[in-house]
Amino acid sequence: MKKLSFLLLALLSFHALAQKVPVSGSVKKAMDQIDTVTIRNHIAYLADDKLKGRLPGTEGYQMAVDYVIDQYKKIGVQPGGDPGQYTQKLFLRKTIVDNGSAKAALKDPIGNVDSLVFGKDFMPVPHPLSAKASGEGKLVFVGYGVDIPGLYSDYEGVDVKGKVVVFVSGVPDGIPASTLVSHFSSPGNKMNTAFGKGAVGTILVTMGANFSNSNPVLQSNVALNPQKNTAYGRGFVGNLGFALNGSKSFLTGLFLNSGKNLNQVLADIKARKNSSFEFPFTFSASYSNTHSEFESHNVIGLIPGSDPKLKNEYVVHSAHLDHVGVGRPENGDSIYNGAHDNASGVASLLEIARVYVNGKAKPKRSVLIVMVTAEEMGLVGSAYFAANPSVPKSSIVANVNTDMPTLIAPLLSVVPLGAEHSNLMGNVKFAADYLGLEVEKDPEPEQNRFVRSDQYSFVVSGIPALHIKYGNKSNIPGFDLDKFVKEWRAKYYHRAADGMDGIFNFTAAKTYVQLNFLISYSIANSPAKPLWNPGDLFGAGIN
Repeated sequence: MKKLSFLLLALLSFHALAQKVPVSGSVKKAMDQIDTVTIRNHIAYLADDKLKGRLPGTEGYQMAVDYVIDQYKKIGVQPGGDPGQYTQKLFLRKTIVDNGSAKAALKDPIGNVDSLVFGKDFMPVPHPLSAKASGEGKLVFVGYGVDIPGLYSDYEGVDVKGKVVVFVSGVPDGIPASTLVSHFSSPGNKMNTAFGKGAVGTILVTMGANFSNSNPVLQSNVALNPQKNTAYGRGFVGNLGFALNGSKSFLTGLFLNSGKNLNQVLADIKARKNSSFEFPFTFSASYSNTHSEFESHNVIGLIPGSDPKLKNEYVVHSAHLDHVGVGRPENGDSIYNGAHDNASGVASLLEIARVYVNGKAKPKRSVLIVMVTAEEMGLVGSAYFAANPSVPKSSIVANVNTDMPTLIAPLLSVVPLGAEHSNLMGNVKFAADYLGLEVEKDPEPEQNRFVRSDQYSFVVSGIPALHIKYGNKSNIPGFDLDKFVKEWRAKYYHRAADGMDGIFNFTAAKTYVQLNFLISYSIANSPAKPLWNPGDLFGAGIN
């Protein structure tokens, strides 16, 4: 065991050394000349009231697209989207359930039927591909509905092919990383796993939640390919016949007729003791869906690589261009400008592109600067790009995502979400060391930030990816930066207050741009492409 540990440490040390690359004088000069006024001007334009919150499908979002294209041209970034274009076209589909059509029922072995009550027992999940979602099959309880290779599976010992599965929210104890907890807690992961096992439908029960609105608007959003026959997103993408959310009272009723104790079963699965079994019922459900869609665009720029071979491999910088549009008025203001979320991220990528071009960086690998649509609708723009990139998917070696850098205090430490799964951590440490920054672990794993931004779309597509967030180090004695950030987030995150009159630290913005540039620059110039850590579950292709 000691020998194995030594070899792993040696391997990690090698990767860290291999990711150190020389920074030429011209590149260093371009980094030093990153212009905080330019960053501010980019944010100010994108967060202006005239863009009305950059909601996809609106004139304001198109103004943001046009602005980014104009900046690419001025900087000297080449088109990287659809052939000869800066844009990649896709369709965004909104799906709404016809509540009055929703039906669900249980049938016992002798044919007795018990109709369930919409809004009390169940709520449908909008089906993005079928006008009428439906399915029927034996009902099987599968715990948390997770299948974690090498650790635990709720599907062990049960056959769910052609059946309906019911599972509860959450994950068992003992999952070794917060990123994996976030991934396996995701309803989208649970539904995809059920589909992969052959289920025709799913019912997710969140034990601590109650249905409070008897006639809610049940809506979902996905991205569609131009043929409109495949959906992309982080949630339900239409591969099952139907998907429902079930109430705690519904699950309690099932267990009353099962001969099993619900509380004991919940305790057992929490301790990773498989307790899956088949109920003595057949379950059926159906509901109608209304679809509407519109065209939208990712905006993609290309910085060609200089190496004859490596230029055919790509490092992707991503940031979402959209925000949430016009919403409920707050203090007389109904425009949710999204200055921090994510005009600041877009501005950062524009400056990174300028460093590459003005600094004559000449990366060996090519670099794509990708501004994605509809992150706020469920990561659907990045999900589409990661599955259908404008370059061969196998040629993308890494993603460096930028979302809401939170430029409100000096940047002294950073949290590289997702980097711990691959040797991208070596690139982060190289860049952080160069700039004198500390690298921290995620201080808020309960926020599930790893699955809430666009790097997640790349990870589940098998591409090593990371997202740099702020750390908690402060240079002010007695100042609680963590508390300050939480108070700031409560006031500004997805609020009308997130405009240019809020808090900004543009010196931190410059450091953030330098850091993300150095990460991608070291990836682009390292001889070996990034690798997943040995045995990593994302590297093994979980989805």
